[in-house]
Amino acid sequence: MEDASGLALVLAAARHWARVPAGERPHNLTFLLTSGHMAHAAGTRAFIDRHRPELADVVLELHLEHAALRCEAVDGTLVPTADPEVRWWFTTRAPELEKLVAATLEAEDLRRSFVLPPDVFSPMPPTDGAFFHPEGVPLVHFLSAPMYLFDSADTIDKIDVAGLEPLARAAVRIVAGTAGWTPADLRAAASG
Repeated sequence: MEDASGLALVLAAARHWARVPAGERPHNLTFLLTSGHMAHAAGTRAFIDRHRPELADVVLELHLEHAALRCEAVDGTLVPTADPEVRWWFTTRAPELEKLVAATLEAEDLRRSFVLPPDVFSPMPPTDGAFFHPEGVPLVHFLSAPMYLFDSADTIDKIDVAGLEPLARAAVRIVAGTAGWTPADLRAAASG
């Protein structure tokens, strides 16, 4: 679930935007798949180190990770339910962005979702993209954190398959919703 579902969401969004002519996209788009989460987010930190001067031009960093089903323990075994695990949407404190994310979640019927500030649990969100936050990059990070995360019980049967399409549509809708926004827009809203 952990690696497969996040990759599927990123690839679905990339496939969507690849079909949209470049001139009709809301911004230049970069799709990034990183590794090394358990090695202090080595892939993300390496990308940031190589591209730090470009970060000031980023309108939004959208991160997709862990589309998981909620499980229940039955006779010592984790059994997936029909419900998605609680979905966390770590979102920069900018009212326009928070409204966009909330409207998207409602439009895509992504129940069991919370819009949270990036630093609600610690100085950075608990995501693979966390290191963009201290760089001041506006973000929306999707994550669910099931009890079986980082465990051998994390198997493909625990992917929220029914949620993959609405989650991918949500990612596309959020990016599309930033059309006309500049890199300074969210930074100004977040600091004010």
